[in-house]
Amino acid sequence: MTNDQTVADRVRELRRRRGLTQEELAEQAGLSANVVRKIEQGGTARMETYNALGRVLKVRTVWFMTAESPSPKPQPQGSRDAVLADIRSAVNPPAGLSGRLYADDDTPPNLPMLSHAVTAVADAYQADRYDDVARMAPALVRSAHVHVRALDGADHTEAVRLRGGALRITGAYLIQIREHDLALMALRDALRDAVDVGDEALAAAAIGQQGWALLRQARFDEVERLCIAAADQMEPRISKATPQQLSAWGYLLMRAAAAAARNNRVEEARELQGVAVSAAGPLAQEHEWLGRMRFGRVTAAMNGMQVELVTGHPDRALEVARDLPDSPGVTPNTRQRHALDVAKAHVQLGDADKATEILGRLRRTSPSWLRHQQLGRDVAEDIVNGPKRMPTQEQRELADFLGVPM
Repeated sequence: MTNDQTVADRVRELRRRRGLTQEELAEQAGLSANVVRKIEQGGTARMETYNALGRVLKVRTVWFMTAESPSPKPQPQGSRDAVLADIRSAVNPPAGLSGRLYADDDTPPNLPMLSHAVTAVADAYQADRYDDVARMAPALVRSAHVHVRALDGADHTEAVRLRGGALRITGAYLIQIREHDLALMALRDALRDAVDVGDEALAAAAIGQQGWALLRQARFDEVERLCIAAADQMEPRISKATPQQLSAWGYLLMRAAAAAARNNRVEEARELQGVAVSAAGPLAQEHEWLGRMRFGRVTAAMNGMQVELVTGHPDRALEVARDLPDSPGVTPNTRQRHALDVAKAHVQLGDADKATEILGRLRRTSPSWLRHQQLGRDVAEDIVNGPKRMPTQEQRELADFLGVPM
């Protein structure tokens, strides 16, 4: 295989090397023959489709990736450019010979107020109030920069830590709206602040969320290496570890497992997931370890369910989901993402009605969050384009809500 081959060339060549017809490859991958034909004619496909093909052809998912074939993106919203301009200015200000050029601000520093503001933005993010996050984040980041420049000693250290927290939350929001490169800038600076003040939890969060952004860019090998390396450095003695240490370590392991699963490294994914479950074992309940982020047995188990789903076992995924205990400690984002995974498993097993029920519930309870989820669009597309019957009114409404063509 040469570097200038297209995805179509790669699929066609390896299919032939494996002695498979298009129809045989499609059948073994659980796809329609039309999908394989479309890819070999130069069309694009979802990441999960490449994942399924990779399992049959025995290659990693990244083998299919080229710079010209990014994963699908939602249509941009009309007002987004103005919102992003303000965030971009705060996160990535211009730099001159003396360093970065920040806006002038004569307001006296007030660390308690800055801390309260960081918490308020974290609360808005976890509550899916993304419009509020978009409005508050630029001013918060600028204020944090002012505090860092104005203070010294212990107050300066605390200001750096709070700035790292503000940048981390802003980065998480940017990932949700699929502005991955800008998110990576914010998270890079959040990590630098965390390292400067020795805040291991903040560092783990910034690294893990870098991994999230990189997953969205199909950079699976990099995510696995990044998160395993950080987890190895942070690995505590479980018998003496604090809940904070276990949470930071387990979070990185979950992200590494997710990357391995998406890259068709099934055994490695399950091994990493098993260690993440071990990290959660000593925690009696979901532990809030940083900026409203939580980790525990249920959160780890939900990640395990996703590993089974991504590696092509929706039946096993639903078995894991059915065995999960109810836990009010799981964050709304984690619970909602898990619900989408359950919906995806149902639609893969042919139960479009159950998947519709789950999407409908998410639309009622978390509409702002759902609009930004590519997986939600994928599930809706699978539902309305499924075989045998005309989509119901609710299914058509979900397709309209998520911008899915019919």
